[in-house]
Amino acid sequence: MRRERRASTRGFEVGLKHLRAVNSVATYGSFTAAAADLGMTQSAVSRLVLQLERQLGVSLFLRSTRNVILTAPGREFTASTQRLIEDLNIQVDNARAVGEQLRGRLIISCLLSITHHLVPDAVLKYRRAHPGVEVHLREGLGSEVYEDVRSGLADFGVGNVTGLGREVVADEVVQESCFAVLPAKHALRDKNVLSLRELKNEAFVSLPTAAGLRRQIDGVAAAQGVVLKHSTVVEQFGTLFDFVAADLGIAIVPASALPRRKPQGVVIKKMASPPLVRRVGIIRLRNRPLTPAASGFLDIFRPLFLSASRR
Repeated sequence: MRRERRASTRGFEVGLKHLRAVNSVATYGSFTAAAADLGMTQSAVSRLVLQLERQLGVSLFLRSTRNVILTAPGREFTASTQRLIEDLNIQVDNARAVGEQLRGRLIISCLLSITHHLVPDAVLKYRRAHPGVEVHLREGLGSEVYEDVRSGLADFGVGNVTGLGREVVADEVVQESCFAVLPAKHALRDKNVLSLRELKNEAFVSLPTAAGLRRQIDGVAAAQGVVLKHSTVVEQFGTLFDFVAADLGIAIVPASALPRRKPQGVVIKKMASPPLVRRVGIIRLRNRPLTPAASGFLDIFRPLFLSASRR
């Protein structure tokens, strides 16, 4: 049966214009009316129908001087092709709608630690898929990311998920560990795991006091009876790594801020006693659906974000 079916369709060449012509004639019961519907001449419609009938090897219509009636094969054929054309129209409309929506501007607000490595990779892949979208990235501290989302300025944010107001919800919440970053020749470089107590006399290269991570680290240290020495304060994680490599101090950073390859001049150590863990996620307004442009970006960003948080 399969061989016979393949043989019967070999050389079968019809276009969408043939199917539209047949279905229009079937709908109106008239070649003249079908021609008006399709914006064609009656002879052109008749020619398309005849070409299709020759390809099929059956008559689809019984023709007379007064009317046109579907044959049994014609009824079965047009019923199937009508559904095909309707489905095609829906897909065309959807494609055009998505194409129109994936233009314009996408505004993302993001923690400094996340933008350091993850966002550039996601933007690169996104721009290749959707070159018509202009991407604006706002980098900031946790409070700034939250305000960008709460005010509606950003389409979504990637930030801290603690203390969110009712109007903001968090998706894809992850708990990521923090690591100590030491100069390559530091006295503790050979230890596998470090505690805050072991670091209490060290000079730190740190983020500003407004940073949620900085406050969390100080809070955990205080609970241990430790006061950390924040000798140098920087605004960017790239600068932080450079300063540690220059032996200006040590630092504590979240997993998502770690480069894929170990930077030169530093060593990275696990933290314990107690472990330092922060909770971050994708935040958005509760009553504001994501735009197709934002959803398209998150499809690319999510796996990168989840992978980095598990380092």
